[in-house]
Amino acid sequence: MFSDPVQFVINAIYLVPGLLVGLIGHGLAQAAFAVARGDQTPRVDGRLSLDPSRHLDPLGTIAAFFINFGWAKEVRINPYRMRSTLDPALVALAGPVANLLIAIVLSIPIKLALAAGSFDPAGPPWRLLLVAFYFNVALGVISLVPIPPLDGYLFLERLFRRRYGRQFARIDAQRQLIQLVFVLLVLLTGILSFLYLPVARLILRLPPFAVGS
Repeated sequence: MFSDPVQFVINAIYLVPGLLVGLIGHGLAQAAFAVARGDQTPRVDGRLSLDPSRHLDPLGTIAAFFINFGWAKEVRINPYRMRSTLDPALVALAGPVANLLIAIVLSIPIKLALAAGSFDPAGPPWRLLLVAFYFNVALGVISLVPIPPLDGYLFLERLFRRRYGRQFARIDAQRQLIQLVFVLLVLLTGILSFLYLPVARLILRLPPFAVGS
């Protein structure tokens, strides 16, 4: 960013559509799953909406422009209104699953264009598609890492909070510090690519319509 601010701005412009699709889709999927399982809290909070302001977390959105990964606002739920004790944990998984499904859909025109020999990664439409694809893969995979505020942590917390309440309370008290360390670690090491690139390559190797067949 500091060495080439113009390129940073260009990259940010290409990221915006994929970021909006990914973070809104992530939050909306979690809200919809919670409502489907009996809890109307997300509906009351306005999370069954395509309005970005309902889903974008300020820090998570800013982080996306610097580390190519972000997070949406946590979807507020009432687990006692759900039909199963497992449902609150599954709400956390609904977001990453939605992002991976979005990535699979985005990969279809990419693979068809590659097969036809008409794919041009430098062309603006294809670059937009590629950026959105990789961002959604990253969002789906990295969200499963078990650290706050990511969904992997929420999944474990909702499963084991009653048994290990004291340990989770200690982690929650240090949430902001953990987030800062996580962002700095990503900036300094670039570790995220090692987590999501294998999944991205796997999706791109699948036949274009394998999911629907």
